[in-house]
Amino acid sequence: MTVMNPRLTHFAINTDDVAATQRFYGSVFGWRFQDHGPPGFVQVVDEDSGSPMGAIQQRRQLLDDQPTRGFECTFGVDDVEAARSRIIEAGGRILMERFTISKVGHLIAFEDPGGNPALAMEYDDTAE
Repeated sequence: MTVMNPRLTHFAINTDDVAATQRFYGSVFGWRFQDHGPPGFVQVVDEDSGSPMGAIQQRRQLLDDQPTRGFECTFGVDDVEAARSRIIEAGGRILMERFTISKVGHLIAFEDPGGNPALAMEYDDTAE
């Protein structure tokens, strides 16, 4: 079996009010933000490096019967198709088939056997 080398690479906080949640985390943790991507999405920027470390985003619904609550984690993987196969073999369920984000990579969403949604991303800055 090939080693996947997964690593937690991104988190997103889902919310119904992006501006209020941004103000909250800015006040509590001193986080800085930058607009990025679609409306209703801001990046959380690392104070030291200036690099994105997460996001606050308009709530979405990955699971059929409920909106996504809490933190949504993305795991970086070397091969998103291999990760997809392993997820299914291990009893998980694919919630969102492979989706390409231009100049970022290839993403899938899945549900683990405990009912927790998560994402796997094969980063590729040449993706189209």
